[in-house]
Amino acid sequence: MVTTPFRSRAVALLLTVGAVLAVCAPVCATYDRLGACRYARNHWNAVCSDGYFFVDSEGPTQFGAGEPVPADEEGFDCAHFVSCCIGSEPNSPAGGLDVPSRTRAYGEPGAQRLVDWLLDQGATPVDRISTLRPGDVVAYDADRNGGIEHVALYMGDGLVTAHSLSRYSEWNPDPGADIVLLHLPGPHEPPFGRLGWVGWAVTSIVLTGLLGIIFAAARR
Repeated sequence: MVTTPFRSRAVALLLTVGAVLAVCAPVCATYDRLGACRYARNHWNAVCSDGYFFVDSEGPTQFGAGEPVPADEEGFDCAHFVSCCIGSEPNSPAGGLDVPSRTRAYGEPGAQRLVDWLLDQGATPVDRISTLRPGDVVAYDADRNGGIEHVALYMGDGLVTAHSLSRYSEWNPDPGADIVLLHLPGPHEPPFGRLGWVGWAVTSIVLTGLLGIIFAAARR
């Protein structure tokens, strides 16, 4: 027969475990860095999966998903590209963030507004490129007027991808530009969260052991 004290302890532990999992689950699902980088590798020189490309600042032009990006002009597609990389474009979800859209194309088309949105979501400015993780964002104020004109996705190992003048290359910023380096919240290796494989394994073993001890004691 299960006594009331043991039953209460078991219920309390189960509630605690549930609360821990409820807190950890959003952390695990916040941002898929590997998905963002995978999307960038597939689209750095191709039209994004929604089929749109910003040839100018007036609005998106339908080119067709996967088509080569225009090579004869610079374009204004940088923020749209990064939005698709970090976001949840329906045709090809990538990083999984819910980037808001205000045109026919997916995501935020303005570099400054995308940076502002990321900061509101908990992105953290850092001082050195070496502090960034794959899937973080690099923003550029080329003329130092206080406004962000360009954004790129950091791929790790000193590499970035971007649209406008499409590139997948070493990060080599103009020394005359102001740079904002944004570390996005979320695990480095999804979907296992900040604890990693070992941390989750140890946590599972400990919690399972505690439950076993309590239920074994309750049956005595």
